[in-house]
Amino acid sequence: MLKRITLHNFMSHSHTVIDLSAGLTVLTGPNNCGKSAFVTALQILAENTSGDFMVRHGEKECRVIVETDDEHTIEWKRKKKTVSYCVDGEDFHRLRNDVPDKLRSLLRLSKVKSGDSDQFDVHFGEQKSPIFLLNDRGSRAARFFASSSDASVLIEMQKLHRSKVKSAQQEFQRLQTESKQINAILEALAPVSTLESKLEALETTYERLQSENQQIQRLETLIQDLEASSQTVTNLRKTVTALNELPIELEQKNEKPLESLIRRSVAVKQQVELTHLNVSVMATLNEPPELEEVTVLDSLIYDIEVQQQRSDRDNLTVECLKALSDPPQLVESDRLQTMIETMILAEERVRVDQIEFMILEKCSTPPELADLDRIEQFCRQWEEASSQFESTQQDYQVCEKEYELIRAEMVNWVKENPTCPTCGAEMDPDQFIQSAEVGLKGHTHGT
Repeated sequence: MLKRITLHNFMSHSHTVIDLSAGLTVLTGPNNCGKSAFVTALQILAENTSGDFMVRHGEKECRVIVETDDEHTIEWKRKKKTVSYCVDGEDFHRLRNDVPDKLRSLLRLSKVKSGDSDQFDVHFGEQKSPIFLLNDRGSRAARFFASSSDASVLIEMQKLHRSKVKSAQQEFQRLQTESKQINAILEALAPVSTLESKLEALETTYERLQSENQQIQRLETLIQDLEASSQTVTNLRKTVTALNELPIELEQKNEKPLESLIRRSVAVKQQVELTHLNVSVMATLNEPPELEEVTVLDSLIYDIEVQQQRSDRDNLTVECLKALSDPPQLVESDRLQTMIETMILAEERVRVDQIEFMILEKCSTPPELADLDRIEQFCRQWEEASSQFESTQQDYQVCEKEYELIRAEMVNWVKENPTCPTCGAEMDPDQFIQSAEVGLKGHTHGT
């Protein structure tokens, strides 16, 4: 269905746009105001009528643009003797009084064909012709009704209906298959709701594994220290054994180094016993589970933390905005704006006066005038000329107002009477006024 019609330089229309209603659109107005031009425009758009009568006087091209409710745009343009179409951005040239094939299916305003030569225009009615088929011969009316009830047309419609039903069934089956696939995907994604709890458990397990790994590293370091201490104790025992095998008891003068060594040996022995105890206890532990790939989990945990931070920040922003009071009502600023502009102009005048003062301050004092009669006479003549100029300017303004009033009356009269009452020719308001201004005749009959 048509939604909008635009006429550009078409017959009497310079640029006119009409939005059509969903049901019926009625154009009303006095005679010769351009109502029939819309019907002519649609006929030319549907049939590509030859001739240049539709181009507005004084213009080089005209256009008819139609927009439909299914988002299609059709443009017909005539420039000099060349006609072209633009359908949804696609240009068609050199049609030779024919129309594009896709235009018939989009516009649906073509004539109905009956047989090989008969055509019936069921969409347009001429203004000065009787109602459709009333002024035609009975045989032609019979052919129209026979063609409208032709069985072949019904068969074609039936085939078209079957094709549409088949396409609809295929679309229905495709939608059912797509629905099953979507349901399967939804069922597969159902466990996603428990992902957060699993992530928390995995995070706890990961932290526990990290802690145990650190403990294992500390224990390995302790075991290495204990092995070194055990080796030291073994060496000391060998030394003590070697000393005990000496035949003569050595006289010890200073026992303090031995006391510190004994205390150290006792401490090492206690540490060795504690280490053996820890090793025996840890021998009963199970091996730690293998660590899985945690890169994806780290990324997901990071995203969750970022979203949580954003949520907290937004909540804080909302809480802060709730505590704010409503902004004060704005006061009328026109008076302040006027005052500011006045102050700016005054500042500019002061700046100019200061510049003039600085320039004049450097000038020398003018000499005294001996005879002022001639200057006074010149001043009086200047004042008389100024008063005469002001009076003449006032008279000019009065004449200008009278001229504008008369010009507006003449333009309105020409608009109300677009044709000459004597010869019937069209009158252009601008050309009429221009001819009157230069002193020529306003209109020449017969042109």
